[in-house]
Amino acid sequence: MSVINITKVAHFSGHNGPIYSLCLAINTNEFYSGGNDGYVVLWNKETKGDGKLLVQVNRPVYSLCFDKANSLLFCGAASGNLHVVDLLAGKEIRNIEAHTLGIFDIKMHNNELITCGGDGAVKVWSLPDLKLLHHHQESTKSARCIGLNIKQNLMAVGYSDHKIRVFQLSDFTLLNTLDAHTNSVFTVAFTNDGKELISGGRDVMMRSWLVNQNYKLDVDVAAHNLHINHIAFNPSGKLFASVSMDKTVKIWSTENFQLLKVIDKLKSDGHLSSVNKCLWFDDETLLTGSDDRTIMIWKIEPEKL
Repeated sequence: MSVINITKVAHFSGHNGPIYSLCLAINTNEFYSGGNDGYVVLWNKETKGDGKLLVQVNRPVYSLCFDKANSLLFCGAASGNLHVVDLLAGKEIRNIEAHTLGIFDIKMHNNELITCGGDGAVKVWSLPDLKLLHHHQESTKSARCIGLNIKQNLMAVGYSDHKIRVFQLSDFTLLNTLDAHTNSVFTVAFTNDGKELISGGRDVMMRSWLVNQNYKLDVDVAAHNLHINHIAFNPSGKLFASVSMDKTVKIWSTENFQLLKVIDKLKSDGHLSSVNKCLWFDDETLLTGSDDRTIMIWKIEPEKL
């Protein structure tokens, strides 16, 4: 795939502040968002109407994670609190003081929940009772992002001390420490085949590390003009998106790291300010959330000859 077309198909507004987190819901047409206003909102991409306020917490919502098996939504707040929402009851049922500073990312693996925070801690919790199983304190600087490699049983965590630390996912043993960037690492993601680890952050560099070659640096690209906030692969793994403080969304080919498309305000009617998060619905549908208080949905298709 070398040429793609981008079409904006929806534009959602309703938050009273920047949007920091996006998460798919149980209904295939729905998704959740969390923002600086403390709102957690449910949206439907087909009806495109107003969102439904699920809960409001007293601090910005930095991260979201949906537990389908237990019908729970986990909301990581700027305070370090983990808010647990029972989706069947439609209300918050627990408020856990999980970290002493903001929870920047939440991931699930099997029957465990993994959180990382501004206190530098990475914590592992059992599901659904949320008992603390592991507490890893490898840095005093923020632990900003988590990437899981299920194929090779690995977890990568990016930190504000410029490093990426790779753990064994089965027992959370520390395996590798990479001097990855020259500033905070904001996003890490493994390719779908588990062979490469992609990272980005405050230094605007996007880097790829070869997992089976002791994380040898493979690709080193100045991908944006300002901070890279998030990178996400589409379900097939053939494409990935990067979003940035420079207000743009970029679509890349995983095979050769070719830049396929830039989504911006001028050419695509894109976002007005920093794009903080991206989320794929399917191979051709991408959501983006921004400091401009809006969520946009993009259709990404091969150009028809």
